[in-house]
Amino acid sequence: MRIFIFAIIGLLLAGCAKPTIDANVTAFFTPELNAIYGKTIVIKALPESKESSLEYLTYRPKIADKLRFVGFVVREDVKNPDYIALVSYAIDGTQQKSSVTSSPVFGSVGVGVFGGSSPVFGSVGQTFNSQTWEEYSRFISIDIVEADTATSNNPVRIYEGKVKSVGRCPTLAGVFDEVLDALFQDFPGVNGKTIFVSIPWDGSCQ
Repeated sequence: MRIFIFAIIGLLLAGCAKPTIDANVTAFFTPELNAIYGKTIVIKALPESKESSLEYLTYRPKIADKLRFVGFVVREDVKNPDYIALVSYAIDGTQQKSSVTSSPVFGSVGVGVFGGSSPVFGSVGQTFNSQTWEEYSRFISIDIVEADTATSNNPVRIYEGKVKSVGRCPTLAGVFDEVLDALFQDFPGVNGKTIFVSIPWDGSCQ
């Protein structure tokens, strides 16, 4: 009977686990990033054809808020900003996953010893369940370049950041806020390293 109760408690606790968006964040930056406070920056989409996209126009204010929070002055009407943030994003691949799980089957395994009539409960077998699903790889990338070099063959970058996440949500829009939060958590991150970040998520792909 105790085994049965503990198994039920374990299943209930597993069902209460809160969903998260797990991501890998990689960043490279130069010492100039330490002097960005008050510097003007303009946000541009890559490729440029996305500039008029309603999806990009939805994401842009969210990116602007993050850049303001770390010290930039985000402007749209400045002809000669200090920096340009080049933003790219996409669902860039899918992978089929599968798993097989087993669950114990509980039931009566006999009666009590010494002539007792109360049934004794325990594991009487296992059931196996298999499932397959698609996982989607999504990313957001932001490069911050010196504006006066942006159109050259070798623009001067002061920051390159990329966040990659894999999950079942088939659209970036459904997890964009969480993936962006991962990129800017502890901005600018660890130079030249990839770190793992887990962000709480409501589990919705809407």
